[in-house]
Amino acid sequence: MATPIVLKNCRIEIDGVDLSDGSNQVTVNMTKNEVDTTSFGSGGRRRAHGLSDDSFEIQFMQDYSAASVNATLSPLQRNETEFTVRVRPTSDPVSATNPEYEGTCILLEYTPLTGAPGELSENSVTFPAQGSIAENTV
Repeated sequence: MATPIVLKNCRIEIDGVDLSDGSNQVTVNMTKNEVDTTSFGSGGRRRAHGLSDDSFEIQFMQDYSAASVNATLSPLQRNETEFTVRVRPTSDPVSATNPEYEGTCILLEYTPLTGAPGELSENSVTFPAQGSIAENTV
């Protein structure tokens, strides 16, 4: 049996900036739209793969330091910039056992401040991919 992975040291890079130490949760969503191809006489639903609708969801612990969370994300949303997101299960080099998920993304919504008294200021950010997310193993 294969050994399950426990996430301890993910690599999260946004627009060339390593934000791994500013995040505490990551999800890579690789999704295709469902296209109904059911015809008369089919006897049941028929489906085909539609267009990709991939995205990255990353939970950040807010930080206003230079080259950190807010300094990286705020201009990307405000300036409507396309950028690259790269995520790996560990900070080790890309390999068959440590694939890198990479996509060109845009940032449509960003919440620079949220929280309550005594709580960590965190924000969940969705990065929709322009096209598909690639899985690289070399």
